[in-house]
Amino acid sequence: MQDHRNGLIKLLVAEDNPINMLVVTRMLASLGYNFDAVDNGLDCLKFVFENDYSLLLTDISMPGMDGIQVAIEIRAKAASQREIPIIAMTANANLAETERFATAGISHVLSKPFNKSGLRDCIKK
Repeated sequence: MQDHRNGLIKLLVAEDNPINMLVVTRMLASLGYNFDAVDNGLDCLKFVFENDYSLLLTDISMPGMDGIQVAIEIRAKAASQREIPIIAMTANANLAETERFATAGISHVLSKPFNKSGLRDCIKK
């Protein structure tokens, strides 16, 4: 993967909880990442299909359209597009849920709460 500090990597963050959004975006900023942020699944889909992101970080539990539905929609339409890696941010990362996430097309799972080094390591994968 390219060096994130040179601006070649752009991330999208989808998180409906304002405190969690603040925490993850501050971590990303301190790591030097370029990112956009949305607070719901519908906006997430719009941004993904209208921009060229290197990675999507999405909360699983969002009202309206959750992270699993977002991943399914992205994967369904990705046949004609570049496939974006999707990292699910969730407090519910047990084995059964992780398997369900993978089936939906989620690339990695980042268990909440996480720290800056855990976020960085997951993005580098």
